[in-house]
Amino acid sequence: MYKQQKKPLSVLICAVLSAAAWYSGAAVAQDAASQSTASSPQTSSTDQSSTQGSSKNAKTLQGVQVTGSLIRSVDVEMAQPVVTITAQDIQKQGFATVGQFLQNVTSGNSSSDMSKSDPYDSGPDAGGSFVDLRGLGAQRTLVLIDGKRVGTSYDGLTNLDTIPVAIIDHVDVLADGASAVYGSDAIAGVVNIITKKDFNGAQLDTYDGQYQPGSDGTQQQYALTLGKTTQHGSIVFTGQYQNQDAINAADRNYSACPLSCKFPYDAWQTQGAFGQILNDPSGNTLVLNNGGNPRNYNDYHVQVAPTIGANGDVIAPGDTYNYNNQYSLLSATSMKNLFSQGHYDIENNLTATFSASYNQQGNTSMLGGLPLSTPGIVDPQQPQFTNPMLSAQSYYNPYNTPGQTPQDVSFQRYLIEMPRITANKVTNFRYSLGLEGFFNVGEHMFNWDAYYYETKYEGNIYTSGNIYLPNLMNALGPSFMGSNGAVQCGTPGNVIAGCVPLNALAGPGGYTPAMLNYIEAFGHEVYGSQEKGPQVDISGDVYQLPAGDVNVAMGLSHRSVSGYDTPDIPSSEGYTTNLAGQPTSGGYNVSEAYGEINLPLLKDLPGAQSLNLDIAKRFSHYNNFGNTNNSSFKLTWKPIDDLLVRASYGTGFRAPTIGDLYAGDTTTYPYFTDPCDVTYGLARYNSTVAKNCANGVGGKPPLSIAALTAAGLGTEYANGFGQEQSPGQLITTPGNIPVYGPFIQGGNPKLKPETSSSTQIGFVYSPSYLTGFNATIDWYKYIVRNVISSIQPNEVLDNCYELGIAADCALFQRSAANNFQVSGLFMGEENQGYLDTAGYDVDLSYTLPGFSFGQFKVDSHSTYMTKYNVLQYEGVPVSNEAGMLSNWRLRSNFTVSWSYHNVGAQWTMRYFSPLKDACYNVLDTAVPCQLPNYYAPGVGVNPMQQVPSVTFNDLQVYWNAPWHATISVGANNIFNRIGPYAYGSYNGFDANYVYNPAYDYGRMVYIRYSQKF
Repeated sequence: MYKQQKKPLSVLICAVLSAAAWYSGAAVAQDAASQSTASSPQTSSTDQSSTQGSSKNAKTLQGVQVTGSLIRSVDVEMAQPVVTITAQDIQKQGFATVGQFLQNVTSGNSSSDMSKSDPYDSGPDAGGSFVDLRGLGAQRTLVLIDGKRVGTSYDGLTNLDTIPVAIIDHVDVLADGASAVYGSDAIAGVVNIITKKDFNGAQLDTYDGQYQPGSDGTQQQYALTLGKTTQHGSIVFTGQYQNQDAINAADRNYSACPLSCKFPYDAWQTQGAFGQILNDPSGNTLVLNNGGNPRNYNDYHVQVAPTIGANGDVIAPGDTYNYNNQYSLLSATSMKNLFSQGHYDIENNLTATFSASYNQQGNTSMLGGLPLSTPGIVDPQQPQFTNPMLSAQSYYNPYNTPGQTPQDVSFQRYLIEMPRITANKVTNFRYSLGLEGFFNVGEHMFNWDAYYYETKYEGNIYTSGNIYLPNLMNALGPSFMGSNGAVQCGTPGNVIAGCVPLNALAGPGGYTPAMLNYIEAFGHEVYGSQEKGPQVDISGDVYQLPAGDVNVAMGLSHRSVSGYDTPDIPSSEGYTTNLAGQPTSGGYNVSEAYGEINLPLLKDLPGAQSLNLDIAKRFSHYNNFGNTNNSSFKLTWKPIDDLLVRASYGTGFRAPTIGDLYAGDTTTYPYFTDPCDVTYGLARYNSTVAKNCANGVGGKPPLSIAALTAAGLGTEYANGFGQEQSPGQLITTPGNIPVYGPFIQGGNPKLKPETSSSTQIGFVYSPSYLTGFNATIDWYKYIVRNVISSIQPNEVLDNCYELGIAADCALFQRSAANNFQVSGLFMGEENQGYLDTAGYDVDLSYTLPGFSFGQFKVDSHSTYMTKYNVLQYEGVPVSNEAGMLSNWRLRSNFTVSWSYHNVGAQWTMRYFSPLKDACYNVLDTAVPCQLPNYYAPGVGVNPMQQVPSVTFNDLQVYWNAPWHATISVGANNIFNRIGPYAYGSYNGFDANYVYNPAYDYGRMVYIRYSQKF
């Protein structure tokens, strides 16, 4: 493995050194060569007389490749809305990475599939930055570098942090479906990162930022770019290092407590740092006193429940415990990037190209200690480890003392001394080698390119803080005080060598380092993915119509994709408390043929300065599911010079990822609310749910008081059925994780591809009478069908009890042995119904006339969502989610910039509109629930919280120094504004908190320095 990780770096270094040696020779040759009037064919006209005979009428101006089209053209009117972001835009906004910037584009959704604010995210993509256009999911946005695929992880995600900011010239964001042009994954759109070309000299870029007050979350970025351009080619090299320090959850009011520290005691957990006895003969749960001796039965008290005030708020925590103090709010990440690319003109019309990159990333997150619990350990693979108890013969058992009747102890205790740490270390190597050129056939010019690319990820995930179950069983087993004064495992004469007995019921600090070292398990997961293949394209003009040239493009490509994920053997075989997972392994390949034609229909006529139609078609053959055809139609019309009207319609698809298809079954502990809970579930508000829970539905047992009493559970459920937070203990706030063992999630090799359609209509207005003003308005609509999604617990349970869908009822179990709690729920991947979203993009900009005191420019970019409807499948009501969760109705960025000679400033306002979110607990009137009678169509009453809007303000000032340097200082979120809290989404975002990770963590103060040589 070490050699495999080292090889890509050596290849890249050799490529750079070889190219540098070539340039030194090229420079000498250039000095000796005679002067030629021909220049690079990519930028200017070229004499073709030597190859074409007569060049009098031959076209020699090479076309420009634009994002969203296969056709190179020298006169392109964009039929789709492409937003171009320059490197200067990224720098002036004050973000350190391209991922941070793109997550604030209004057409995107900042709460993408995986954020750095979720300590539970511990898979291969943990720690990355992703872009999610239109809120359709990051897997449905295709990322390109210079028009070529970057490649993804086996779960279909592209980490934008692997692309060094210093190499970026600009970024094109196409927020419209583009599968006919680019193939799979472009359902929502495309992000095309265009790198610097023909760079001469050297440039040093630095960024240092920190959250203030608090002095945490430090961000650093240092990059050096070197480049050389000659008459016959160029090469550029960038090395970049970036680092993001962690932010601890305890250091922010919105994350230090489960429901924020506005409600400091709500949603605490019953398992604390003091040992608890669950099976005392009295029937009570006993908790060790603070400072008590765990071996002394009299040092325990009956568990104290939280004290709930008249408004339903918890005013005293009792024996519950706050885990958040040991969580990370923002994981720590580091990245080392090397990037090089270049081209060499072999002939006047033949160019060799290459690009290569190598990245090393590390991400570390912290999750609180393991809730060690007898009933919480359920091990189907190794049933001998299920429900481990403290032996009646253990030295540390309080019943194994004079005056007590010895018994095994069912216990629980939060391992405060040993938080769980996950470190994800991944390397990524990518290269592309190709040839490109152009030629003329009579008066017609053609451009062509052929290249081969490969992207490879290799990673390791290291975990600590879990328990090795064989050693735990030994440590909980019989033990005694030895003659040497040390407690020993086993019995006199039968000592277990190396074993350290566990003082299972001890208070904080009672688990000694020796005890922890003996039971701790260290996990090691190895994963990787690979994407590779050739592509050949050609484009040119083939016929001349009265309105202009007919341009066509066509091409062929082949791509193979594979991936794997292999957990360590003890974890996969159920010997640890780490989430047991089976290996993931699989792959597929796809061959494609595609074409595009652009037809100029009218030109220079009254009411039609231009009218163009563009048609694209792509055929794809997948070896695992067959064929698919996708098309796009784009129309541009200029009725007058100042106005461009554009429209497009296209079909698209997304192939299932390796993870979707072949992920091994894995145990998981998701947060959910049981709808049959008569206090916190839907049964409280919905009569249909209450009836189905009481009588049973879909083969599930009845949960009426009579049925529960008959099953011997009448005491616990005296007031009706309730969800448990631990065996025999009902929740005191909504929701909890599974109590009687984990749920199961995994891939599905029978998945079908997603299909989609996208429509866009808009106009661009640039009035000649108001120089510097531009207005763009576009309406968009997407429909995605056969949506690939994992089954969520709340969906399954609500569909069963609210809609009576038998297929959902069959996905989980309830039994008297588990107090009728939900258990064994399967959360596999499946093709569901559809996702339908629509809205408007409105972009306005105005560069004011110059004043004596400087130049001003105003920019406004807004996206308004009119619809975001989700249908899980037929028979289930459509869920209207526009304005819910992270689907903001309106997101807007407004910027005012000013420049005067060598100084300038920029002020940006980033607006997030209000949201609706499910109420946390209608019984707790202290927690906001402004819409308790909100009616959801097809569902019924569903109480909602109104989440307010928020605006973040950013300021930057800069100075272009006379020594070719630029110094910038600024603050993002200068007023240290804190976003609103969404209490119903506690554990509902891709985060562990009531604070949406799309919002700013605080005020980021930074300084940026750029030096050109």
